[in-house]
Amino acid sequence: MRRLLPVSVATVAALVAILFVANTATTGLQVGAIRVGPLIGPAADPNFVQAGAPLGQIGSDPGDPDDPWSPNATGTIRIPIPKNVPIGPRRVAIQAGHWKSDEAPDELRRLIPQTGAEWEGITEVEINLDIAQRVGVILNSKGIAVDILPTTIPAGYVADAFVALHADSDGVGENSGFKMAHGARRGPYEDALLNDIKDAYGAATGLAYDATHVSRNMSGYFAFNWSRYQHAVAAHTPAVILEMGYVSNDDDRALMLDKSDLLAAAISDGILKFLSDTPRSKIFGQDLVVPAFPARPQRPSPSP
Repeated sequence: MRRLLPVSVATVAALVAILFVANTATTGLQVGAIRVGPLIGPAADPNFVQAGAPLGQIGSDPGDPDDPWSPNATGTIRIPIPKNVPIGPRRVAIQAGHWKSDEAPDELRRLIPQTGAEWEGITEVEINLDIAQRVGVILNSKGIAVDILPTTIPAGYVADAFVALHADSDGVGENSGFKMAHGARRGPYEDALLNDIKDAYGAATGLAYDATHVSRNMSGYFAFNWSRYQHAVAAHTPAVILEMGYVSNDDDRALMLDKSDLLAAAISDGILKFLSDTPRSKIFGQDLVVPAFPARPQRPSPSP
């Protein structure tokens, strides 16, 4: 008969702590079906891949002009259906803009000092996080699994929809309204997600749509850039950014602070309409074909 080795209470406690940390790294802190801020990294995500190709299935041969990742590539890129398509309830990510930007990984280090807008002691981050959490509660009550994400996105993140919440500032208090954008070289359903949220948000808040100030920084938002960053949203996942108003404008700021439930309900309504009209089988039904990246300029050879 084998003897059982004595195990101290401290050893047991240490093992429990290790298991808790490992579970948190995989799932994040979870309340119901709302997950908040999972730890990110190779040990936390079996789909973690190298920067520059979060989908992982596309290789590169710099000398092959038919390779879409080659400097000489022309035509189109075929992006395979993700291997980790969600199963079970519909899944939506709500990113609270600038939240935990100080924890960004090295590839996103330029975001670390970008803490968001501030006006008269009110910070953009607190507005973004408050409304993101309210949206999460509403969607969760409708049976939607929700990830409330900080600045750092899980590598190659896959979901039925991704919405980044921000609030802008013009520095002088003149601009008013909301604005939206999505990226390029992505799936075909982002216009629908954008328009559903845009219609619901505009109708509920009465804010004008500020198309004049939709910027290249919005359409080029890092979360959309699956070809450059590993901590980005997979190309198949419909993804948009919503600037909810101007924190520098008295009326916009009051709306975001005093009517946060109204804003959250409007955003949720737009997302729910999109999910109702766009089944998962359509979003992840086939490979994507997107325009190839423009040829990189060749550096001149050094003079002899």
